[in-house]
Amino acid sequence: MSSPRPAARGPHRHYAWTIVVAALVVEFFGLGFGFFALVASYPYFEQLGWARTTVVASSSILIVVVAVLAPLTGIYMDRRSLRQLFIIGGLTMAVGHALLGFAETPLGFFFAAAVLGVGMAGVTILPNQVLISRWFRSRLGLANGLISAGTVLGGSLSTMVVTVCAESYGRRFAFLVLAALVGTVPPLVGWQVVRDRPEDMGLEPYDEGEPRRDAAFDERTVAIGEVVRQRTFWLIAGGLVLATVPCYTSNKHLILYLRDIGLDATAAAEVKSSFILMAGLGRLLTGIACDRFDRYRVLIVAYVLGAISFPIIFAMPARPALIAYPLLFGLAYGGIMPMMPIMVVECFGLAALGTILGWIKIAYDASAATAPLAAAYVYDRVGNYHMVFVVNWLCAVAAVWCAIALARGRARERRTLAAAEPARAAVGR
Repeated sequence: MSSPRPAARGPHRHYAWTIVVAALVVEFFGLGFGFFALVASYPYFEQLGWARTTVVASSSILIVVVAVLAPLTGIYMDRRSLRQLFIIGGLTMAVGHALLGFAETPLGFFFAAAVLGVGMAGVTILPNQVLISRWFRSRLGLANGLISAGTVLGGSLSTMVVTVCAESYGRRFAFLVLAALVGTVPPLVGWQVVRDRPEDMGLEPYDEGEPRRDAAFDERTVAIGEVVRQRTFWLIAGGLVLATVPCYTSNKHLILYLRDIGLDATAAAEVKSSFILMAGLGRLLTGIACDRFDRYRVLIVAYVLGAISFPIIFAMPARPALIAYPLLFGLAYGGIMPMMPIMVVECFGLAALGTILGWIKIAYDASAATAPLAAAYVYDRVGNYHMVFVVNWLCAVAAVWCAIALARGRARERRTLAAAEPARAAVGR
């Protein structure tokens, strides 16, 4: 028999908010100073005479490593300590950054990116999403939005750190600065602040007492095989894959594209930083919206905004496009990431959350790894991004269809359950 719900009490002080700050800091230096920093360094590796496909392949290798480790990371988190992941992950990332600073051959470059990916698997999106989901029953959307914002805020800062340090002192110095930061902050936060579960401190999860949303599997134990047979699972995963294509193509190629069309290094970095900052705002706003509105509709709005705003990239380098694209598509890009754990909790509950997210993230990372690499391959052969951007826009439109189909399917399930409720009540009497 489940424990009774507490009376509604509104926002209040709880150690869960300290966990949010800790997770935000870890995301800030983890993904923010990992993936985004590597992308910002692309022009400096191109100066070694490497093809664009070679340079972009580094991030694809990094993402593939994170994706391959995601199911193992998810299983580990369901059974062991998250704090250990933060400590080991931060130290491993520091090694990866140092290796990137000294890389002078494609093989060394790829190996360093793989090491960086191993470290990032322990300090980035998946562990923090599981941590937050354990600590919050209420305000889960806001909490996820805050930590997701930390990712892109760190990315905005790291983009400028890499550019300024590399322009002034060289690429090696820039990566040593990154190594020092990621090798100290996430491990210290994990060791001193993070606690795996509220029960470890004799606490209940943060709860304001509002009625809980229903979920297909609620709190009971669920096997991953049961989940992947559900159409809902594939619509969530498919929508993420399609929505991720234009996001990660833009993320990895925007600076290179801006340099190609005539912007200098600093101006291109400023546009990219603006894009990342708006993504941070998008993640925060999406999280807040998910606490206030129907989450299926929020998902549809995020995907529609991406489909509408992505074509603005064709108008660059016109000044209005350089302003509108980071603003609008940045918001859309930011809204996608926090929706992943929120929709999993909405549809499948908290049971085996780490494992389910780990498998969904394989689809997400597969798109994040292959789309930008394919874009680089096409660019090296045709010399422009026109075809790439058209395909990206079509993927954004298809993601909207997935979100609408998910919402309609869930609505049908609710109507079916509501229709069956009188019959179950009669049997009970």
